[in-house]
Formats: sequence, structure tokens, C-alpha cells
Amino acid sequence: MEEIIIEKAQEKDWPYIQEKLKNYVLDATGADWRNFFVARLDDKAVAFGRIIDYGDFFELASVGVDYYHRGKDIGKRLAAFLLEEAKRMDPDKLVYGVTHRPGFLAPLGFKEIEDEEAPDAMRHKKLHICKLPPSKIKIMKLFSS
Repeated sequence: MEEIIIEKAQEKDWPYIQEKLKNYVLDATGADWRNFFVARLDDKAVAFGRIIDYGDFFELASVGVDYYHRGKDIGKRLAAFLLEEAKRMDPDKLVYGVTHRPGFLAPLGFKEIEDEEAPDAMRHKKLHICKLPPSKIKIMKLFSS
């Protein structure tokens, strides 16, 4: 298997991240290249994601993998790396995710929760930032990693 390197995004990655955020209809709120990580294959960014710090909790957010590199566990490896980054930043904070693909987050220890159990910011995101109908969006909480 080809070696994947996960590292902080660089300014040169920003056009790639912006394009993919738009193409994949991911949350670009407050996005800046400085708060993203990228997964590289042969020195080329093939996936990206970020941890958003809301003060009381984190969100695993804006994780995207190039179409031709899906199904190779790059996204899962990147997400696991981001969760370790969140734990390094503050091991006591809860981590949430808002997604239309709960099967992506479940193997990482996330479980779907009722909207009423979620922080206001996650409910707001589900209703006002996500482009899909709310019935297709799930709020998930990390229970173990």
C-alpha cells in the first residue's frame, strides 16, 4: 500500500481544499487553510478535514476524500488522526459530528444521538448549514475512540 502522510495543511493546499469543500458540499464556515489537515499520497493532497473547537466541545468536520481515492481507508485514517489531535488539544472535551454518512463515523466510536441531546451549534448546523434535507442528516457523538 502506498504511504499516506497526514499533516497540517499548507497555504498551497488552500485552493484544493476550497474547491473540494464546494464540490462535496461540505461546511466551509470559518474555513481557513490553517485549521485543516491533509492526507498526502506521493506529495499530493488527496483528503482533508478539520477539528472545530467550540469552546465546550469539538466537532470533527469537513472531512473529504478525492473520488478516486475513496474506499482505501484514507478518510478513516485521517478522521482517526483528527480525533487524536482533538484528544491532544483537550482529552476531556466531547466530540460531535454532523453527517449524512453515519456509517463513516460509527467505526470510529460515534453513535447517533437525538437532536435534543446535541449542542445548539450542532442542531443549527444540521438545520441551516447542511445543504441536504434535515431528515438525511445525523448528529453523532463520540463515545469511544
